[in-house]
Amino acid sequence: MGIIRRLDANIANKIAAGEVIEKLANVVKELVENSIDAEASKIDIDLLESGMKSIKVTDDGLGMDESDALLAFERHATSKIKNVNDLFRIHSLGFRGEALPSIAAISKVDLATSQGDQGINIIIEDGKVLEKKSISMNQGTRIEVTKLFYSTPARFKYLKSPQYELSVIVSLVNGFALANPHISFRLTNDKKQLFVSNNNEAVTNLMAQIYGIQVGKSLIYFEGKSRDYHIYGYTTNPIVNRSSRNYINIVVNNRMIQNKDIASAITEVYEQLIPKNRYPIAILYIEVDPLLIDVNIHPRKQEIKFSEKDKLIALIKKTINEKLEITNIYQKPSEDYSQTKIHFYEEETKPNQERLVLEENIESKEDKTNSVIPDMEYIGQYSGTYLLWQNEEGLYLLDQHAAAERIRYERYLEKWRRTNQETQSLITPLKVELANNLLINLSIYQKQIKALGIDLEIKDNHVLVNQIPNWFPKGYEEIYVESLIMDLLEEKHPDQESLIDDLAKLLACKHSLKANHYISSIEANQLLNDLRKCERPYTCPHGRPIIVDISHRTIEYWFNRVM
Repeated sequence: MGIIRRLDANIANKIAAGEVIEKLANVVKELVENSIDAEASKIDIDLLESGMKSIKVTDDGLGMDESDALLAFERHATSKIKNVNDLFRIHSLGFRGEALPSIAAISKVDLATSQGDQGINIIIEDGKVLEKKSISMNQGTRIEVTKLFYSTPARFKYLKSPQYELSVIVSLVNGFALANPHISFRLTNDKKQLFVSNNNEAVTNLMAQIYGIQVGKSLIYFEGKSRDYHIYGYTTNPIVNRSSRNYINIVVNNRMIQNKDIASAITEVYEQLIPKNRYPIAILYIEVDPLLIDVNIHPRKQEIKFSEKDKLIALIKKTINEKLEITNIYQKPSEDYSQTKIHFYEEETKPNQERLVLEENIESKEDKTNSVIPDMEYIGQYSGTYLLWQNEEGLYLLDQHAAAERIRYERYLEKWRRTNQETQSLITPLKVELANNLLINLSIYQKQIKALGIDLEIKDNHVLVNQIPNWFPKGYEEIYVESLIMDLLEEKHPDQESLIDDLAKLLACKHSLKANHYISSIEANQLLNDLRKCERPYTCPHGRPIIVDISHRTIEYWFNRVM
């Protein structure tokens, strides 16, 4: 008897807070969603010390009277659900009635709200009302959260650096602005403005502000409809892409969500249009009857269950593919080769003479012959892709792209591994545009980037690169730097060696001799000689075979010459 007892309300709220409030951005998310549901046209988010000291959200929404303001802090109290049927037709962002009591249970909350005449100010700490008074205030709500996690220090220790926490909040506000372009958003930290949008802002302008002008200029509008779904949005021309799929935004009925299947559907359309491990930048809006989705499957409402999801995926692929099929996809070549550091297997034609321009500033390894590759005679090229060789043993087919990729991979790997990089200062700094939330978190990695021979300055909405390694080829500097930055920020490498290996693979693939490219016999022989110098000339860095040999006996068998 007496073993089971009802939890104290304060303890229950702290448990609920653990499910809903894990980091500072969760508080911002819940408060901003309440403002959106209150039909606000203007929402200001003001932070102190990245939100660790204070999070304040102010809106011009409907506001509350005294009774509603007090009831809002009761668990499971909500204005969005009146009966069980409402659970299947949810239009609002917040609906569970857990956010405010959960936040108040682990912080101090100062709420001021008004419906246009007399307002009410309520101060709650540790879930208890400390003060309540009438105030004069315009219509809307202001809520400030301080002392967050002060009563649950175990939660506080899971917070990361202020820069990281701020970058997550910036990314969150970016998403709110894209999902609700009819609302004006403003975000500040320590009184410094980080983001601002106007209500009824063009989505293309928002995308340009968040991801850079180059992205804004390359956006392609798409729209499609089916019986159940209406989709529309913007995606980039394939020549503008990024090294992370995190630039793909999905909005369902004004709610920003995460969905791997939908993100993959968008990237699959680009499979043969952009390099491997590169992704488009996109914003996809999905309008659907709330009856056909379930938004109640995730505590923070970040995921949605779709009815007829396969049909939605098919609609997305078809709609975007139709647009890309009629889009001009070409990159203007650089016309300035005076500063070129590397020309790898490029052909220069002079009167009655072919000359191969080899790498100018790469120190050659000491000559060595790899016994894996036998002596053989070059006899031609098939399909602009496979080089044909022969000797007394038989016929050899060499994949020119795989071979060039292996050669470059080992050279880049050697260069990235150097502790003292030979560098060059840029007369005109290189400007690299990145999403604003990434810029905030980048300062953590500046020493690591410097050690790799790159010196950069972090500005408000871009990065200025002042110094690069000598071996960087002209025209590829931005891709190299952006790839390095994204690999670091995504924290997918356990150590420096893993990072360098991945970068070497990526850059070798981008820069190597491609398939369907006809080369001269001089170039072919140079390629084979360089391949012989490789440590592992058996496969490309991705595991594909470089050389296939067909014995003379096998060929004779095909032609019924074997007795």
